[in-house]
Amino acid sequence: MRKDLLARAFFGVMIVALGGILLLQNLDIIKFNNWGIFWGIFWGSAFILAGLSAIFSKRPLWFWGILLIAIGLFIGLNLSDIIDVNFWSIFFPALIILVGASVIFNIKPSTSKKSEDDDSSDGEKTAIFYGQESRVKGNYEGGALTAIFGGVELDLRQAKIKDGSVISVFTFCGGITIMMPDDIVVKNEVRGVFGGSEDKSIAKSSAKKEVYIQGECILGGLEIK
Repeated sequence: MRKDLLARAFFGVMIVALGGILLLQNLDIIKFNNWGIFWGIFWGSAFILAGLSAIFSKRPLWFWGILLIAIGLFIGLNLSDIIDVNFWSIFFPALIILVGASVIFNIKPSTSKKSEDDDSSDGEKTAIFYGQESRVKGNYEGGALTAIFGGVELDLRQAKIKDGSVISVFTFCGGITIMMPDDIVVKNEVRGVFGGSEDKSIAKSSAKKEVYIQGECILGGLEIK
């Protein structure tokens, strides 16, 4: 299963669970007072999933991946009473130490990444706690864009886009920007959950090729221009 589908499945299940708990509680069917456990599971799993996505991306981000997984495991262990430490009391000092170590050992946890792709072989772009900019100048047949606590900017204005291409997007507390040429008709099929998408692209009257943009924006946004 692609990691963007795994992320969507996870957040979808958690949203359904949240809605179900609220509904049953409002109908006086259940009394749920364990919100600390619920949100602990949510954020712990979210950090672990984000870390795995960073490590298993086509350009592995080991530094951020390990850091995110460690945060998720810490939340889980604290929730299970295996350890008893205030998370926030050590998070920021530990983060400062890790960033300093990354500078010393050249781990490169950069805040922005720019790349140019000459073909469609790398259609997957993932940004987790950082920003990624990509400009495609060759053939493009679609891909998957994922932004979790980060941002992705994809410039397709100089690309040779295949008619009927599908771009799959997923954002969670992040944003994605896609720049389209004027010979493309955009079909925006993105769903928003406490987020949304905005299509500012302007296709010329002679444009015939279509690109389908599908996916979800959860607490995040997509801009097409």
